[in-house]
Amino acid sequence: MVDWSANSTPKLGRDSIWIAVRDRGGETTLTNLPTRAAAGDFLVELFDSDPRATTLVGVDFSLGFPAGTAAALGLTGTAWSAMCALLAECISDDDLNRNNRFAVAADLNDRITGGAAPFWGCPTSAASQRLTSTKPSGAGSLCSWRTVERELRSQGHRPFSSWQLLGAGAVGSQSLLGIARLHRLRERFVDRVEVWPFTTGLQAPQVGAGAIVVAEIWPSMLKVDDGAGLVRDAAQVRTVAKWLAETDECNRLASLFAPRLSPDVAAAVIAEEGWVLGVVP
Repeated sequence: MVDWSANSTPKLGRDSIWIAVRDRGGETTLTNLPTRAAAGDFLVELFDSDPRATTLVGVDFSLGFPAGTAAALGLTGTAWSAMCALLAECISDDDLNRNNRFAVAADLNDRITGGAAPFWGCPTSAASQRLTSTKPSGAGSLCSWRTVERELRSQGHRPFSSWQLLGAGAVGSQSLLGIARLHRLRERFVDRVEVWPFTTGLQAPQVGAGAIVVAEIWPSMLKVDDGAGLVRDAAQVRTVAKWLAETDECNRLASLFAPRLSPDVAAAVIAEEGWVLGVVP
């Protein structure tokens, strides 16, 4: 389970990258990485260490965007795949975490609305007519929330919009940087990586030895056990790893991959929006 970060400089501890790995024996190892490049290398080494292991990788950033985003950008083909490829092409993110996410968000806003929406939230030094520090009054025709976020809100949770790039709890920056890096991971392990539900459908992935299944998680939906004095990020990924492992041991993990959605909603979720593993309508 991966707690991602959009830091622009290397960082350890609170609000940095934490990865919890739970093995077949039930042991969980926590690793703190200072950069996204180091986290990518860590995952590559993990996957290469046992090429026949089947691994579930949970990431705590949005893997998709509200329905209609790809069309608004003029992208063709499968919406999620086209968006993933676009971000991989546009995002620059070096070994020291230096990145161009705010410039990319501004360019995407220009293509979608010609103004400062739908992405918002940036330092004043990065603000412009195409990207503002605060939420603009008009966000164009795209919805602020994906279907899964609306579901979480109806259950009393408070997820953040994929459009918000900055601020405590914001996930937009992590998503831009995370999706771009996920694209490179998929290229490296082209025959092994599945991304639920985009490449698998809303069902338990049918995978063999060596498969890597990536899914979106939202640790805030669980009660986190931080009694060991861990920073919250570390405690969250450890809690999610434990929960999913125990769910698997009870033969209930497969059901989490198959939320019951109407055909129209399911089509948008699979094509573009994605879903959070464990959210049950």
